Amino acid sequence: MTQRMDFWRHVYALSLKESRQIIRDKSAILVGVVLPLILLILFGYGISFDVKDIRLAVVSDQNSSQTTLYTQALVNNDSFDVTVVPTRKEALEALDRFDVEAVIVFEKRPVAHETQLLIDGIDAPRATMIANAVMFTVQTAGSAATEPSGITVIPRIWFNESAESHWYLVPGLIVIILTMIGTMLTGLVIAREWERGTMEALLATPISPWALLLSKIIPYFVLGAFGWALCMLAAVFVYHIPIRGGLGLITLSSAIYLLVSLCIGLVISGATRSQFLSSQIALLASFLPAVILSGFIFDLRSAPDWANVIAYAMPPVYFLELLKVGFLTGGMHALVVKNLLVLTAFAAVLVLLARHFCQKRVRV
Repeated sequence: MTQRMDFWRHVYALSLKESRQIIRDKSAILVGVVLPLILLILFGYGISFDVKDIRLAVVSDQNSSQTTLYTQALVNNDSFDVTVVPTRKEALEALDRFDVEAVIVFEKRPVAHETQLLIDGIDAPRATMIANAVMFTVQTAGSAATEPSGITVIPRIWFNESAESHWYLVPGLIVIILTMIGTMLTGLVIAREWERGTMEALLATPISPWALLLSKIIPYFVLGAFGWALCMLAAVFVYHIPIRGGLGLITLSSAIYLLVSLCIGLVISGATRSQFLSSQIALLASFLPAVILSGFIFDLRSAPDWANVIAYAMPPVYFLELLKVGFLTGGMHALVVKNLLVLTAFAAVLVLLARHFCQKRVRV
């Protein structure tokens, strides 16, 4: 009983010391509180997958009601900035000068009902979205003008009815933010103790490795949780993202993932014992997997098998799937249980690794 009381007394004393260090070190507060808000606002408003302001040239040598209907449908669509040009040559010259992004040509062609669409393909993803937007607008206008066929296709997008890209982006941004602040907050603490010589003083005390580890995790967990809370407030009240899977799921998965990120930083810090090297590795270990290998930017289903193996060997992909369920879909209990268990396993392994690097010994 006395040993247990001593253990928690040591944890409290060291946590208090670490908290005072955080208060004195303004950079920790910047990383834990200010950086999440900057990233969420900057990337949330700066990145958008919505197709808007498409500069489109329309060419028609057919003076028919149908081509007029198509042209009017494109003009009335807010996604397009339409310029009507008299000849195909002028439209192609505008495309070569990058004055327009796409050209649609309504003219008599050898194949009936065939319309040519030319698109600037430098930005391949945007070119694909432009093609889809133009074809959907033209086909919708054409369907309205023809006799009913007995079948009416009414598209409905589930889980994101208005097709807002913010609803897709913000969960991914929360993954990036928690990964970066968790890893970067603790990526320097053990290395800092060694560089300042305070670790040798701790070695002479009866403090256990577990007490030392907990004292490094608890203050930064609280700081990271505060940054997470700010992200949640922005997601709900600024970006108006629904919470369909329950706040409890988002909170639990975020807490486990924040612990994972903090332990990754502690492992890096303890392994390098150099603040400069630790900061560089922490940045690479947090940003790259969270952005490239989480499924946030690139759909992993279209990635090669070896990339999927690497991605699913890292925690961000599981956390992102949980956030998508928590915010947008709800349900999917089998996926939720599996991903929570995987994240818990990551946390357990990383806690043991972090404890190993908190051993009270001097490296020779």
